[in-house]
Amino acid sequence: MTPIDLVAVCTASSPLASPEFRHGWLRLRGTIASTVPWIEVMQSGLPALLTDVVSSPIAQALPDSARVLLLAHGHVLLTRGVLVQLAKALDSMAGATAVHAFDSGYPPPQAPDYCTLRGMERFLDRIADEPCAALPDTGKQPAQVMVTTMGAVRKGMVLDRAFWIPSAYVHDFSNYHQGRREEVLPLVPENTRRLLDVGGGEGGFLRAAKDALGCETHLAEFSAEACQVASHHVDHVWQGDFFTQTFIDSSHQDAIVFDCITFLDVLEHTSDPHLWLDRARELLSPGGVLVASLPNVGHWGVIADLLEGRWDYCPVGIHCVTHLRFFTEHSVRELFEQHSYEIDRIEYVKVPCPAHWAEHWSRTPGVQPFPGSWDTYAFLVRARPAMNKGVP
Repeated sequence: MTPIDLVAVCTASSPLASPEFRHGWLRLRGTIASTVPWIEVMQSGLPALLTDVVSSPIAQALPDSARVLLLAHGHVLLTRGVLVQLAKALDSMAGATAVHAFDSGYPPPQAPDYCTLRGMERFLDRIADEPCAALPDTGKQPAQVMVTTMGAVRKGMVLDRAFWIPSAYVHDFSNYHQGRREEVLPLVPENTRRLLDVGGGEGGFLRAAKDALGCETHLAEFSAEACQVASHHVDHVWQGDFFTQTFIDSSHQDAIVFDCITFLDVLEHTSDPHLWLDRARELLSPGGVLVASLPNVGHWGVIADLLEGRWDYCPVGIHCVTHLRFFTEHSVRELFEQHSYEIDRIEYVKVPCPAHWAEHWSRTPGVQPFPGSWDTYAFLVRARPAMNKGVP
């Protein structure tokens, strides 16, 4: 029996705008029983959502006691267990008008430590076993996911007595194409004058780079929609195929070269990353550097999933549905060396392995453990063509 009688979701940010978003939308729809009706609202914001719910013939036929799931957008990973947690909390709290799930932008008291869908489920099991008291909604943080009643919607009382439920958590990936990726900035040389970000979505990283370094920013991006957004804050936007794009200075008709080129979570989406490294070499200025971030398939969360027979494709993360290639530190180093790039800096983005897991695996006979890899969610790599030695 489903704990929800109606779903209302804002779709101003289209859930079908990219393959990742489409996959997330299908997974979200599959979480809710097929018999539950949906109301999709093209305007954003809770007031517009509630207005459409009240006026909907579907909602008008429901009793005041009917439970309504309100979604700020369709870009969330939501489990059936969380729906049950929210419904139970709403029913058990006398006078409550709504209950909210924490999310990755507003994490619960226990910090999330997962990088896969199954890892998220393990995290949810853990916080459910150690319940914390519900927190009153003070209005300081907007809820992405909430459950209320049809009666509260009709009376305009949804937020009158609302609470955050620490045992309920969803993963919000709405900023997938907008991330500023500020953790990458230390790898970009301070003297970079011209920076090209390849596959950078809506240009969030380039905006951060402009703020930090004051460099001239260029975006190479296939999506016309993303380029339209990026054009408002990126100096030069090159829409189309990276391999056929001619980077020409329109004022002088000269070929443009770049002091730094970034592939931030791009190479794993390509069928042949070797070609991308070769193309980048052609576009680098003398002394130029290439910076890349790549997820680590050797992370402990992936290993734990495999031990349980799980490999769940997701809209984001190591198991992103559009990943075509998978890397470990060994294969990352091998990839760059094969193309005569010298790695001069590598950083490790950590989601630490639980001590008892690492200890157990380290004692496995016949296995040569590489514990540092287990903790690493992603590698941040800076490299330069071998001929450009000695450049700071």
